[in-house]
Amino acid sequence: MIEIIDVTLRDGGHTVDFDWPLKFARDYYKTLSKLHQIGTLELGYWGQTSKTTNTFYNLDYEKVCDVTEKAGLNNVSIMIDYHYCSHNMSDYPTRDQSEISMIRMCARKEDMNEAILFGKELKRYTGLNVSFNIFNASNYLFIELTDLSTKIKDWPFDYVYFADTHGDLDLTKDFWKFEHFFNMCHEYGKKTGFHLHDHSGMAMVNYKEILKKLVNSTDTSIRGMGKGSGNLKLEYVLEKSDIADLAKFILEYNDLLNIKPTPYELITSKYALTDNYAKEASERHMDIHKFESLCKLITGLNKDSYCENALNG
Repeated sequence: MIEIIDVTLRDGGHTVDFDWPLKFARDYYKTLSKLHQIGTLELGYWGQTSKTTNTFYNLDYEKVCDVTEKAGLNNVSIMIDYHYCSHNMSDYPTRDQSEISMIRMCARKEDMNEAILFGKELKRYTGLNVSFNIFNASNYLFIELTDLSTKIKDWPFDYVYFADTHGDLDLTKDFWKFEHFFNMCHEYGKKTGFHLHDHSGMAMVNYKEILKKLVNSTDTSIRGMGKGSGNLKLEYVLEKSDIADLAKFILEYNDLLNIKPTPYELITSKYALTDNYAKEASERHMDIHKFESLCKLITGLNKDSYCENALNG
């Protein structure tokens, strides 16, 4: 059975500016902790303030305990973005507590080497499980993944994840690019996983594909809550023995669990671009054909990292 890491509070935090009501977060934690398919619940970003100071982008141990009510289940994951996070080790939790079991670190291609070195130190200092999450999976070439695979032996990470950040992967055609890399991960004892976005409606198709492969884990969120057009929906992959409990929770918080994708994300997903461009175009009510014409011109690292001037052409 594939392990599920649910990211409703973390990735879904983009829909509420990371300001979930505490009662909702506590009920979420209690409900999902009882679902046997779910191994880990990712509550939010740890100690980051670059985008907002709200709770679930700026977690600390006290805030985590507010949500878990010190249940001691050791099933909480926190996320850090190497580009924005603190690089001071003393700012991070260690295994001398019973709430947080894993730190997941995401990294951009341009930060890769520095992020790996930081991740090694993070693993040594915290003693927690550490997952290395590689952004923007669809824009990695096979030769780049092959080069990375030669370094896996020296990685201290417990999990290695790829994020379909732009929601354009089709793993029925593209899994071959990752196969050797994942085989090397397994050879050296690393678990593997995918974070599947749904910008082009492929999340469920890709999920069914990875079930056929040697992939250990996948992310989900309730109703696909997440940035842009959201993620693989937990309710679509949960076994029927647990679905009534989840449905009861959704019914209680029906209005809060509400994602609002825009048609602009259909364009960014087709051109493998960050959906930050879609967000800007939506806010500007940009003509959709003009938007597509500008998206065609975005290349290189600007595909993955938002360039403020890219839509001013």
